[in-house]
Amino acid sequence: MDITYLKRLEKLDTSGISEAIDRELRVISGDNKSRYSTILAYILYRASKDNIKDLDSIELFESSCDVDSSIKMELDYYCHDIWPVLDRLKIYGFDEDNLLAYLLFNNDLEDSLRETSTPRGILKLAAKILDVQENESVLELCSGKGNFFVELALLRENIKYTGIELSMANNFIANIRASVLERDISSVLSDAMTYKAENKADKLFANYPFLINFPDMENIVKDMEMLPDNIKRASSDWIFNLKLVEQMKSGGKAVAVMTNGTTWNSTDKKIREYFVKSGFIEATILLPPKLFPGISVATTLVIFSHGNTNIKMIDAGENFTKEGRRNVLSDNDISDILDLLQKDGKNSITISIKEIAENDYIINARRYLEKAPEIKDGVAIANIVKSITRGAQLRASDLDENKSAEPTNYRYIMLSNINDGDIYFTDNQYLKDIQPNLKKFYARNNSIILTKTGSPDFKSAVVQVAEGIEILATGNMFILEIDETKADPYYVQALFDSELGRALFKSIYVGSAIPTISLEKLKKLEIPLPSLEEQNIIGEKYKEELGRIADLKEKLLTSREKLKRIYNIKTI
Repeated sequence: MDITYLKRLEKLDTSGISEAIDRELRVISGDNKSRYSTILAYILYRASKDNIKDLDSIELFESSCDVDSSIKMELDYYCHDIWPVLDRLKIYGFDEDNLLAYLLFNNDLEDSLRETSTPRGILKLAAKILDVQENESVLELCSGKGNFFVELALLRENIKYTGIELSMANNFIANIRASVLERDISSVLSDAMTYKAENKADKLFANYPFLINFPDMENIVKDMEMLPDNIKRASSDWIFNLKLVEQMKSGGKAVAVMTNGTTWNSTDKKIREYFVKSGFIEATILLPPKLFPGISVATTLVIFSHGNTNIKMIDAGENFTKEGRRNVLSDNDISDILDLLQKDGKNSITISIKEIAENDYIINARRYLEKAPEIKDGVAIANIVKSITRGAQLRASDLDENKSAEPTNYRYIMLSNINDGDIYFTDNQYLKDIQPNLKKFYARNNSIILTKTGSPDFKSAVVQVAEGIEILATGNMFILEIDETKADPYYVQALFDSELGRALFKSIYVGSAIPTISLEKLKKLEIPLPSLEEQNIIGEKYKEELGRIADLKEKLLTSREKLKRIYNIKTI
């Protein structure tokens, strides 16, 4: 099957077939919808291709055409359930080309959950990056329904492909697609985590399940021959990455899709260090959000090869095309990302291993692309505070149990209380008491509360604590007790609330779906610190504006209450 013919099939609209199969399977499909739709399309395709007129039974069908042994057993098992559906579908008269296009290019194959489908834009991007040449060997871990080898078939005639897949249903579908493509394609039913190929591959790809828990993960890590002894644990993303690198030829290349968190979290620091120092990482590409249907996990495409002394890091977060509620990678988006791989610029940077080591082996592109604004004679936040503590991590049930219906001397702050640079308590935010072990989480007068995460922006406010009142800070926040001999709390708050402050926070956070500031980075963050006299002037102006906002909110509240009563006014 040549590439020209495949590209013509790719352009065909198969929505009519998809709708017909979906409609006919609605009653009986259950969890087998994807498998059934593939079987139906395959039998109709082979009947059209081989000019088989008699489709009264699966036995007659198999006697009329050669059926690959890798799919015959499942055809025999499942066909009897759906043969009446096949009879109904025959009357639609779908032709050979459209049925083949449906089999090859409808990547979900009526799987409404689409749990195992890699977005086609990512498949295209990975295929372009790998640039598989004629007669090269390709290994894919967690190969699903074979979408990637279909993508490769559009680019090269002769490749030797092997896919490793644990799901019997997906492996069956991949075998059907391989049989109609008539290429050197092998789909192996096996666990990618434990699979080991006899021969290493030239090119490799994996879009594995994200952050899965194995009961024997520690034993799996121990059994990894390449890993040094000091690495006792790692997330599943990095174990899959290691499986790729282990089976990559010298001079080969691999591409994997992984979660953003594993590019910067502390848990995976040691294994990142191993990969970076070993020269395995060629590039990382921060992908746009919402590419995967149904999940909001932020992802990074990582490129592996041997002998790398620098790592190219790319932020492709804005390189997408809106398609309904989803984002997709169009051909133009893919071309733009490939251009970023070739040169440094606003969204692309080459980082030395030395600099990566100085940054905790973080390989998240935004860590290096979003530089802090230059601050002349800046002072680290650690030098202007008495202490920085985190908010108390309390279960909602424990907090609810300790709430007081009447006003007391004990209050608590949550993230939702911080708005417009100030703290707004609700009438019921009182506690019966505060346990002694929670006193370290008190917010003292003129302390600054700063959210640890930004959704989308980080929020902060100065806490005013009246005499005799104790306030417990709860949730994902920092409590900065300012040393008022060095800094005016309202000056610092004014800075945090400014464009400069946002830029400073942006330079130290990690993560894209949920930007997060670490305590260590916060302490080291340098801010401008003029004289106390100048700080006081700025701080007083900030307090004046807070007062105006509070007055306006009070007026707004009054007006809202009046709106609720207008209907009750009797017309005279």
